[in-house]
Amino acid sequence: MPPSWMENDQSPSVETDNTIGAPVVEDEPESRPGGLPLYVWVIAAVVIAIPIGLFMGEGSASLEIMPNLIMRALTALAAPLVVLAILHAIVSNDIHGRQGAMMMFLYLVNTIVAMVIGLGLTNLVQPGRGASLATPGEAAPELAQKTVPELVTELIPRSIGEAFATNNIAQLVVLTLALGIGLVQIRNAQRARGETSFQVVIDLCAIGFELLMKVLLWVIALVPFAVLGIVASRVGQKEGMQVFASLIWLIVVVVAGLCCQVIWYLIQMTILARISPIRFLRGTLDVMANTFSTASTAATIPITLRSLGRLGVSRQSSQLTACIGTNFNNDGTALYQAAAVLFMAQALGFSLSLSDQVIVVLTTLVASIGAGGIPSGSFVTMPLIFAAVRLPIDNIPILLTVDWFLDRCRTTSNVIGDMTVAVLLDRLAPPSAEPVAD
Repeated sequence: MPPSWMENDQSPSVETDNTIGAPVVEDEPESRPGGLPLYVWVIAAVVIAIPIGLFMGEGSASLEIMPNLIMRALTALAAPLVVLAILHAIVSNDIHGRQGAMMMFLYLVNTIVAMVIGLGLTNLVQPGRGASLATPGEAAPELAQKTVPELVTELIPRSIGEAFATNNIAQLVVLTLALGIGLVQIRNAQRARGETSFQVVIDLCAIGFELLMKVLLWVIALVPFAVLGIVASRVGQKEGMQVFASLIWLIVVVVAGLCCQVIWYLIQMTILARISPIRFLRGTLDVMANTFSTASTAATIPITLRSLGRLGVSRQSSQLTACIGTNFNNDGTALYQAAAVLFMAQALGFSLSLSDQVIVVLTTLVASIGAGGIPSGSFVTMPLIFAAVRLPIDNIPILLTVDWFLDRCRTTSNVIGDMTVAVLLDRLAPPSAEPVAD
């Protein structure tokens, strides 16, 4: 099976550990410039940028060219990466039967709950109101409202090129799902005839994904320069430090939201699985500690499988959710992205209506699926979500100053979500008696 990646700053490549049927993670050199983790460089960039911004004053605005260039590169890579990530996840995994259907339903419900929590808390606390990112003297802009028929019509692009050119994530996902389902049907039909020509297409998807991933890692290695430029330019402006005080409230909102999401998991454990929440939390302690330290779901899979075994979950259910959950289950990522989009809208003075926030939910739902296979995926796919509600992307690098910490929090939530679905799957849709291949 080709390498896959999980969202983390270290962007690991994955090889198979045959002893447990799970991946073993090895760091890519590009993700550790100078041998140091990327978050160390990001923190250093913030420390260096503050005195530079204070010294240059209004002249520090010229440094915004660095984040602008990097955001353009990330925006260019985001759409094809999401398409290839989803396509590769569909054609390289066999998801079928009652267990597969139940698993995808639980993933969908948990992700929607996560986004509702994120948007609800952000609307309540409004952490972006004091950030002052809007241009002084300008009135708060109103975004053009669209009717339901217009939104449905826009799901179908006039051309394939238009979907990529406009970075329309909804159109891209519709196209990708259609291609993926078609490829799966061709794959299954050829397998039944004993043919293997479909493997060429799967290999091309994998190679294309790895190629774009390599380029993405180069761009991500330059992210500290984007942080330096955006922080220095904001510090140099009058009242520029307010945005960083607002980011503290964003951290509070996201962490509180993730805690609410964990409570939702515990409610599911109690009501549906009939398992004590205390017993379940004890079973996740090793997993949470490892995930928070590595910020990688893939790196934690061996520990996740052992912890699920101690909880009495069958190996088939454990492997199914631990491996496929890397691509399809990103509740914490979805919660963070929804909160971050609304935070930025508040900071820029934009008013997002209820219909706009529904669009955020839908686009975040599909973007979180693609983000699962991309390093720093929640940040890479953010421009696609911004484009869906017509928000400018220029200030997205500001989020990087706190992203390194929130990445660890939301990835930990993702893994707990994987374990929750594994337990529920074992209780609600027990696996067949067929042996699981190592």
